[in-house]
Amino acid sequence: MSAPRLRFESASVRLGRFSLSTGAIDPEPGCVTVLLGLNGSGKTTALRAAAGLVRPAGGRISLDGADVHGLPAAARAARIAFVPQRTEVGAPFTVREVVGLGRVALPWEPARVDAALASVGLAALADRPFATLSGGQQQRVGVARALAQHSPGGVLLLDEAFAAVDLPETAALVALVRRAAGQGATVLAAVHDLSLAGALADHVWCLRDGATAAFGPAADVLVPASLRALLGVEVRAMPGSDGRPVLAADYGTTLAPPTR
Repeated sequence: MSAPRLRFESASVRLGRFSLSTGAIDPEPGCVTVLLGLNGSGKTTALRAAAGLVRPAGGRISLDGADVHGLPAAARAARIAFVPQRTEVGAPFTVREVVGLGRVALPWEPARVDAALASVGLAALADRPFATLSGGQQQRVGVARALAQHSPGGVLLLDEAFAAVDLPETAALVALVRRAAGQGATVLAAVHDLSLAGALADHVWCLRDGATAAFGPAADVLVPASLRALLGVEVRAMPGSDGRPVLAADYGTTLAPPTR
């Protein structure tokens, strides 16, 4: 079965005074599309709209030609998994119970839940109360919940999924996400860390002030001049060991020289 095709068909979303206009964006199945942009540029809104949580006022977002917002909840859950910026749980659930929420609209498969927990390195904490975990651990639980829901070849939406996660665990999550893409998933991931963007991205979608500023292969978009214009800081690029660029913001260029 071919991977689902997610398309942003000139979708426009209005939330209060903020509006997002996507233009025509066609993420590639089997690839990771990284969303870049300053705070308030529309990254979260784009991902929430793709997840069916925010309805466009104009245009539409489609999955294999069907309007995402017209799909029944169970059908949408079977094909689209979403990791929000913060995994918030109001009830006193254990870690395993939170991950199990990824199967609420789907057939219950405890082995999938346990495998997802193991994949993010939290199997030993499965019976701990979720509220007792650190912020980084809670974020990894959110990724595990999405993985328990996600089927190979589906759509995986990540909104700052690596925030507050320690470096070794971040590297492991990057490997998980790239493996999901290798299995045919359409992955959209909003990140702030430029080095993460370089490690993850096959394609890049840049947003500025609620509009698409650029969309294309990472090799064409993740270049210092373009990123400088988008982010407002000098960016340096070095070749990585895997051939992907290692990117970093050069904050020294924006700081006043130290006084003596």
